Amino acid sequence: MPQAIEREVAVVPRALTHGPVRAAAGQGGSRVGSMWRRSQGDDVHRVRAALDAAAAGLGSVLDDGQRPVADALAVVGTRTLAPRCGRRRGRRGRRGRRGVRGLYVHGDVGRGKTWLVDGTLAALPADGVLRLHAFEAARRLHAAVAREAGRPGGLPRALDSLLGGVSVLFLDELHAHDPGDAMILSRLVREAFDRDVVLLATSNYPPRGLLPSPLFHHLVLPLVRSVEDCCDVLGVGPGPDYRRRGALTDRPGWRAGAWAVPGSAAQAAAIGLDTPGPGARTMIRLAATTLPALGVREEASGQGAVPDRAGVGAGRVPPSGEVHLDFRELCEGPTSVGDLLELTERFRTLVVWRVPHLSGATPDAAQRFAHLVDVCWDRDTRLVVLAAARPDEVVDADVRDRARVTSRLAALPRV
Repeated sequence: MPQAIEREVAVVPRALTHGPVRAAAGQGGSRVGSMWRRSQGDDVHRVRAALDAAAAGLGSVLDDGQRPVADALAVVGTRTLAPRCGRRRGRRGRRGRRGVRGLYVHGDVGRGKTWLVDGTLAALPADGVLRLHAFEAARRLHAAVAREAGRPGGLPRALDSLLGGVSVLFLDELHAHDPGDAMILSRLVREAFDRDVVLLATSNYPPRGLLPSPLFHHLVLPLVRSVEDCCDVLGVGPGPDYRRRGALTDRPGWRAGAWAVPGSAAQAAAIGLDTPGPGARTMIRLAATTLPALGVREEASGQGAVPDRAGVGAGRVPPSGEVHLDFRELCEGPTSVGDLLELTERFRTLVVWRVPHLSGATPDAAQRFAHLVDVCWDRDTRLVVLAAARPDEVVDADVRDRARVTSRLAALPRV
């Protein structure tokens, strides 16, 4: 390891020094080392200790692969949001005015990437923080641009509306599998950089591993360059999948759900669900389409609503009630990710009946089910799946990011 990096790592406060920090610095962490030198020590210690305490509260401890990322997040968060840091708002076009680079955290599934960022932000003032799943960020921008159709400057106005008053943007699961999303997210990240908005991002892929298809990879390169311009890139080291261990899973809505095999009406009743009869069928009107539903049970708005993890926004009616959906009607049709996001905004519980082995479904249907799992996980929506087999067997198909999907389903209680 170069001596310069050794010297920078040596200035990390001793209470936070762990062996793998040196490895993290070797991944391009020279800027991270500099931040350690300049940081307000007490604030960094407080934020870092809060992550350890949060892990202990869930019956776990940070492992060797997680601690370097936790150290770096404590620095970035403290310098950006802590009141003692004397944060100043940058004007558009005045880049790097605060001198704080963001952090792009990547690694294997179930390694606690999102949990680490959420825990860091929870220990700091929330003013000016916007947390969005990358699906949701792309959806908002596409919708805003569509509203501006026929008028010049639609995308700049959409970006201004999204980033106004924001000092930290957290993009969770920045995977950019869709070329259109990749292009619009690259504009978002570049605009955030221009406005001195600090970017925090998580992904299962390093930046240059995004959208690997040779047919489309060139479309993601502007996003890659923007991320590398404004962020340090750190990998969470190898280690256990904590979701499969039932650890570091602070999602009460998700853990209230269930995976039931073989998915009978008796099992639904044991979970406290009524089986919709033929007369309960209805249509759900969404912004872009109408979806058939086996039944809907309404409840008073806000009863049992779960925390807003996806930046749905203050003033929005919290989700309530439950909707019963048939797998084929939901996934074999042209249901978009935006439709799934809207369902989680309206309903606290999603019940999906008759989920088959995805190897027997169409590839598009299998991928839509994977998107459903991702969206419900991120929104902490209660998901009840009545399926033909165990999760690993059902998702044993050609599904993109299958490891992440099965990892999340491992945290869903079994019936």
